[in-house]
Amino acid sequence: MADLSDVVNVLASLTQSAVYPTGTTNPSVSGSPITIIPGWPVPAQLDALIAAGSSMISLYPMPGMDANTSRFLGDSQVQSSIPAANLTLTINGNQVTVGGAILANEAATLRVNYQPFSYQIKATDTLTSVAAALSALIPGSSVSGDVITLPIGAFDIEALVSVPVEMQSEIARQTRVFMVTAWCPNPGNRDAICKAIDVYFKQQWRVVMPDNTWARLIYRGTLQTDELQKTRIYRRDLRYEVEYATTATETDQTITDLGITLSSTGNTIINI
Repeated sequence: MADLSDVVNVLASLTQSAVYPTGTTNPSVSGSPITIIPGWPVPAQLDALIAAGSSMISLYPMPGMDANTSRFLGDSQVQSSIPAANLTLTINGNQVTVGGAILANEAATLRVNYQPFSYQIKATDTLTSVAAALSALIPGSSVSGDVITLPIGAFDIEALVSVPVEMQSEIARQTRVFMVTAWCPNPGNRDAICKAIDVYFKQQWRVVMPDNTWARLIYRGTLQTDELQKTRIYRRDLRYEVEYATTATETDQTITDLGITLSSTGNTIINI
């Protein structure tokens, strides 16, 4: 999920890209070092940076400037990328060899004559124990080590492995205004830094959060003050609203078989 701290970290990363467009090993847009911090500045640290001719940029979530914008909740879940299965099931004629590696909660499925047989893997399993467990489910089969021999005449043999997949759903959405403040030793540095940030942020109106959800970045105003010039601090506040999601995750399984059981009028069970 995206937390307030995640939003601050993303804004810090965007700020660094704006003021160090060619990387932090090269000069900043102001020509002097720039320190980027979350939260409000510590006076002693700020004074030391200003005295050394450096600048500071603080990222501060403004109190009382947030709102609940939740909508379209529960519409769907989004899956992350599906990982490759660790276990392998290799078919050769009427024999199936269990190979690969053991990962708890994967599930091995063999479909024989249209009938699925599945076994969920435990952390204590081995390739041999998985083969034995699957064979015990299949009538007429036998097992030797990690090789399952299916009964003579078996047809429609298919092997599949189900893997755990993390699913994500949006449970809330909110906006918060963040103040990006430049604290600089002179007006020239302030102008160069704030211009670079404002242009860059307005180009990044949609940003990706750490949970791979999208957030909207909207400009909300600028305030410039020279009240601190007696202490050689020149300040400008850039305000941006960020709308971001709160998400919840759960672990599901990929589907290896869909089975339906029907009851006929004569009470005979038919497996499909």
